[in-house]
Amino acid sequence: MSQQNEMKRRNFLKNSALGLLGASFLNNGNLAFSQNNTNTATPAVSPETGNAKIKEFRVLGRTGFKVSDISTGGPRNEALLNAILDTGVNYIDTAESYGRGLSETVTGNVLKNRDRKTIFVTTKLAIKKDDTKETILKRARESLGRLQMDYVDCLMMHNPATVEILNSEAFHQAAKQLKSEGKIKHIGISNHGSQWGEKNDSMEKVCLAMAADGRFDVLLFVFNFVLKESGERILKACKDKNIGVTLMKTNPVAMYMETQNDVENLKKEGKEVPPRMTEMLSTLKSTYDAGIAVLNKLNAKTPSEMRDAAIKFTLSYPEVHTVCCSFENFDDIDPFIKLSGQKFSSVEMKKLAAYTESFGPLYCRHACGMCEAQCPQKVPVNTIMRYNHYFIAQNREKYAMQKYAELTTPRADNCINCTGHCQSACPYGVQIHGLLTLAHQRLILA
Repeated sequence: MSQQNEMKRRNFLKNSALGLLGASFLNNGNLAFSQNNTNTATPAVSPETGNAKIKEFRVLGRTGFKVSDISTGGPRNEALLNAILDTGVNYIDTAESYGRGLSETVTGNVLKNRDRKTIFVTTKLAIKKDDTKETILKRARESLGRLQMDYVDCLMMHNPATVEILNSEAFHQAAKQLKSEGKIKHIGISNHGSQWGEKNDSMEKVCLAMAADGRFDVLLFVFNFVLKESGERILKACKDKNIGVTLMKTNPVAMYMETQNDVENLKKEGKEVPPRMTEMLSTLKSTYDAGIAVLNKLNAKTPSEMRDAAIKFTLSYPEVHTVCCSFENFDDIDPFIKLSGQKFSSVEMKKLAAYTESFGPLYCRHACGMCEAQCPQKVPVNTIMRYNHYFIAQNREKYAMQKYAELTTPRADNCINCTGHCQSACPYGVQIHGLLTLAHQRLILA
């Protein structure tokens, strides 16, 4: 990215009052770290500043392992991971694709100096129809090599798109052999929703099928106070089969750019501003302003209060065993770790209920994808909104923009002058038409 374009990007973010407010809501949002982030810069704040410690451990289903209720996703920095583990965190979620193996390498370098038996390590492989037992065995052993470990506690299928993939004989044969060799102890899946392809099943359908299958021991999925109903059905199925439950994307608090700034940036670049875009963004801003007013009446003084309440909400379910957080730097450690063992209060419940009521139309439910079938252009709504969330919540701007540019499906520029088939199909009343327009403008900024 050129220096001029980088300045343009930063000014776009800096000049957006709503963007800054929303970013503070989402910053440090707990999402399991996802693919290909190769940022290895050493965090600036000293780890000696942390004082919080893990206070609660929960049995991870039929694995029998007692895991910390707060855990870490996809570590990228050895000093930071060491500081996190020093608090008592003992569950690490990683994958072969995180940083193209970097996350596994970081995990291995740290754990070779610790008691391996005290840490539960999960890694993940993306499984496709044409994978064979041999290709899966090869990749699993390469993961073990990067991890510098004799075994992993759990090997997961990484976001299987269909129930059919769950039944992959190649995966199950490979897993059986790896278990017999002592290379893995358990298997599981992660899932955060559909992606466009020949066939896609919803997160709920895949997770419920996983629970019914009987061969899987651990599940990582999306659950938060806005996705309450579908999440509770998945939790019940896991409880019935004593499956270990780990969570990601537990903080759905949203961030939306200010209408005028989006429009003004298009004008400055000499681009035509479609009247429909102006109308959509104006509607989003009105909804956002109304929601902020409701939160102010409830005395929600700081954005971190909502984030903390969102995490505590998920941990109020005994079926949930750990929440995977994305620790970006040392400053993140105390705020996340202090939530360990805390109780979810009735006051916090009221705030989350008010947020759901006020901001529900501004939150595209992670892993839903229910509107996608109605899109005549086959725009991958779930995937684009996930990239948008990476940009906003995890400060992974370059990665999100790169992934968006790599999409082989139609992008959200098709949405600007569309009549909004997706929005008409949304059962939650989400203003997804406008959100996709915003996401496109954000993800093409270069």
